[in-house]
Amino acid sequence: MGVVAALQFVTLAVLARILSPSDFGLMGMTMVVIGFAQAFTDMGVSNAIIYKQEISIEALSSLYWLNVIAGITVFCIVSLSTPIIVTLYREPRLSSLMYLAAVIYLITPFGQQFQIIMQKELLFKQLTTIDIIGSSTNATVSIILAFEGMGVFSLIWGQILSASIRVLLLSYWGWNKWRPRLYFSKQDMKGFISFGLYQMGEKAVNYFNGNLDSLLIGSLLGAKALGYYSLAINLVIRPSSMVNPVITRVAFPVFSRIQNNEDKLKKGYIKVLELLSLVNFPIMACLAVVAPIAVPIIFGNQWLPSIMLIQVLAVAGLLRSTVNPVGALLLSKGRADLGFKWNLALMFTQIPGIYIGAKFGGTFGVAIAATVLMCLYTVFSYLILIRTLLSPCLRQYIASMWPSLWMSAVMAVAVMISGIFLQNIPRQFTLIGQLLCGAVVYLSMVVCSEKSLLGEIKSIMQGNTL
Repeated sequence: MGVVAALQFVTLAVLARILSPSDFGLMGMTMVVIGFAQAFTDMGVSNAIIYKQEISIEALSSLYWLNVIAGITVFCIVSLSTPIIVTLYREPRLSSLMYLAAVIYLITPFGQQFQIIMQKELLFKQLTTIDIIGSSTNATVSIILAFEGMGVFSLIWGQILSASIRVLLLSYWGWNKWRPRLYFSKQDMKGFISFGLYQMGEKAVNYFNGNLDSLLIGSLLGAKALGYYSLAINLVIRPSSMVNPVITRVAFPVFSRIQNNEDKLKKGYIKVLELLSLVNFPIMACLAVVAPIAVPIIFGNQWLPSIMLIQVLAVAGLLRSTVNPVGALLLSKGRADLGFKWNLALMFTQIPGIYIGAKFGGTFGVAIAATVLMCLYTVFSYLILIRTLLSPCLRQYIASMWPSLWMSAVMAVAVMISGIFLQNIPRQFTLIGQLLCGAVVYLSMVVCSEKSLLGEIKSIMQGNTL
C-alpha cells in the first residue's frame, strides 16, 4: 500500500504541473457523480458476503450476476442523467467526460465479487499486488496521455484502463478457484437484500456526505475553484485513504468472526484506533506545517491558493481518520441499518453547513465548515455508535489516540523551528530538512514511549496475528 500511495502522489505531482486547475476541477465534478453511482453497483450485498460466514455456491452465482445487472443499470442511469448534471454544474465540457467515465460501470462488476471473496479469505497479499499493478497502470496511462495533450481525458482513460486491468487479474484468480454458474434465483438472495439495501443506502449517503463540499463548490464557484480545493482535499484525504484500508479491510472480516465476543471486539477496535492514529496523526500535522513551502515546490506556483485550504483541512483529515474505522465495526455486528441512519443524519447537518460556508467564504469557508462539522461528528460518533456497539469505553477510546496526538504536536513544533533555522538555504533543501527533522523527532519519541506497540507492529509485519 506504501507503493500505491507513492505512485498516486507522484502522479498527482506530475499531472499538477501539466494540467490546469480547471482540468482538475472538471475531473472532480465527474468523479463526484461517478463515485456516488458506485454505491449502487452491487446493491450493497458485497459486505453481506463477508458478514455471513456460510454461503452456498448457488447464492454466490446469483449475487455475481446481480452485480453485473446492477452495473449495466447504473451505466444507463448515469448516461441518461448526464444532461441534467451538465445543467446543474453549468459546464458543457462535462458531457463527453461523463459518458466516457460511465463505461467503468460496465467493467468493474465482473471482478467485484472475486475481490470480496479474497478479502473474506484474508488474501491481502494478492489483493495488494493487484492494487499496485492497477495503480501503476493508472499512473502510466494518465501521465503519457497528459503529455500528449489530452487534458482531463487523460485522467479518465487512466481510470478506465486501471479498472480493466484489475478486473482481468481478479477474474484470473477467481475463475481458477470458483466459476459463477449461469444461474440466478431471487430465493438465494434472501437475507442478503435486506442487509444490502441498508448498506447501499449507507454507502450512497456516506459518499454524498464526503463529496458534498466538492459538489457545492463546483456548482456555486466553478471548475477553477474546485480544482484548488480538489488538490487540497486529495492531499489531506489520500494518506488516510491509503493507510486505513491496510487495517480496516482486515479488521472487518476478523471482527465478523468475533462479533459475539464483546471483550475481544472492543480490544480489537481500540487496537485499530491506536495503529491508525500512530500513522495518520503525524502525517496530517507535518502536512499542515510544510504546506506553504511544499506546494509551490512540488506542484508549482499556480496552486498557491490551495495552501490555506490544506492547513485547515488537515485538522478535518486527522479527525476523519479516527471516525472511519467505525464502519468495519458496524458491518461486523450486522448493523448496516445504524450506519445508514447515522450517515443520513450527517447529510441533514452537512448540507446547510457546507452551503453557508461556500456562500459566505468561498472555498476557504467550505474548508472551515467541513472542519467544524468533523469535530462535532467525532464527538457524536463515540456517543451514538461506539458506545452503543461496545458499551462505554471513553477512557480507552481517548487513551488509544492520545500518545500519537501529543507526539505529533511536538513534532509539528520541531518542524516549524527547523524551517526558521533553514530559511536562508534553497527552498528544496529547506523542505527536505524539515521532513527529516519531523521524521527523526517523531520516530525517536515513538521508540522511547511506545515500545510495546512497536513490538506488535513488528509481529504483524512478520505475518503473525495481532
